Amino acid sequence: MGRRIAPPLADEAFFMPSDLNFWVQTLLNCLGLGSLLLIIAIGLNIIYGINRVINLAHGSLYALGAYFGFTLVEQGLNFFLALLISPLLVMGVGLVIERTVINPIRKRPMLYSLVLTYGVMVFLDGMMKYVWGVQPRFIATPAFLSQTIHLGPVPYPFYRFFLLVATVVTMIALMYLLGRTKLGLSMRAASNIPEMVSVLGINMNLIHIVVFALGCILAGIGGVLAGPLLTVYPMMGNEMLISCFVVLVIGGLGSLRGAVISALLVGFVQTLGYIFITDYAMVVVYVMMAVILSLMPRGILGEGKFE
Repeated sequence: MGRRIAPPLADEAFFMPSDLNFWVQTLLNCLGLGSLLLIIAIGLNIIYGINRVINLAHGSLYALGAYFGFTLVEQGLNFFLALLISPLLVMGVGLVIERTVINPIRKRPMLYSLVLTYGVMVFLDGMMKYVWGVQPRFIATPAFLSQTIHLGPVPYPFYRFFLLVATVVTMIALMYLLGRTKLGLSMRAASNIPEMVSVLGINMNLIHIVVFALGCILAGIGGVLAGPLLTVYPMMGNEMLISCFVVLVIGGLGSLRGAVISALLVGFVQTLGYIFITDYAMVVVYVMMAVILSLMPRGILGEGKFE
């Protein structure tokens, strides 16, 4: 009850075939899972990289985005409008959390934020159970997204291809924000030299708010995109949170480029694991993480620098 009906982005794969279609579909499924992990994990990484807060409620915000998307679509709203509105609703919830929970303890040790955001996670999970119940739900998509397209001779679900495109668009928009706008440059500077940013007259309090809001928006986008593929249920965020932390640790805390590499790597290993050794898929991911950390203790691209 409340568990995934099928492994993420691997439920349509065949078992141990040797034809080209299987391997192309598997590769695309690996990219699909990696894309979903990337959108969610990079929001968590941005919050840590700039605000120095590990938000344990991030997974619950992802689940909340899925529930908001489900509710809006159930009320007759277009899926694409739900994809735009739901992240904004999640952002609103996130801003309340940031102002009431995170901001008062910002200058205290990180342990305080871990304990408090864990409490927020438990609260949000309980609220989702109360409002939506525990029965699994799915977000309905427009008919054309439910069709199958052909990539050359290879049939592939159109929605999964749309997920890849949506991830690319989201990442391009994010990179533009961080690299080409005054706000984005201020955010990156605030990660490395916050004291100098304050001296220059930039409102660090506003930067913290914007960063947390941006992370929540990415979590909401991930939730809506996951809704048509995975079961929507109150505890879905806890499973995703674990995978996101694996992505962050392997890639290097605070490194956006590391998160991209790590998300694709975890998506590849996890999808193949679900296909060939279903019961031990996550074990393989953890073993991979242990091996990488034994060779590179700070992750693939290191720690402490938001880039």
